[in-house]
Amino acid sequence: MPKTVLLVDDDKGIQETLEAMLELEGYHVEVADDGLEALEKISRRIPDVLLLDLMLPRMSGQALAEELERRRLREQLRIVVVTADGRAQQKARQVGADGYVVKPFSMNALLNEVARVAEM
Repeated sequence: MPKTVLLVDDDKGIQETLEAMLELEGYHVEVADDGLEALEKISRRIPDVLLLDLMLPRMSGQALAEELERRRLREQLRIVVVTADGRAQQKARQVGADGYVVKPFSMNALLNEVARVAEM
């Protein structure tokens, strides 16, 4: 059974590109535009990996991670933060992420990080 990745990003171009690349790698991909939509999808089905942009409308990536922790869902999934913030490692640690990728990223770097985290 393929691993499921929930991609949370409000940039449609990034969504389409990453969804296509992850599916080519054999992942089942779901997409959410913001933290609230992601929370709704997670409540129906917990993904293996949450690929999470931190700067999102309606509910930020950090607020989503905090809500997952509050609902005791955090330990059931892995988080890879995708951010343009120069303090990516610090930001990833703040949300309890299992990994991170800095924008702009190479597709290989992102795929390698998702694969690494998915196998944890």
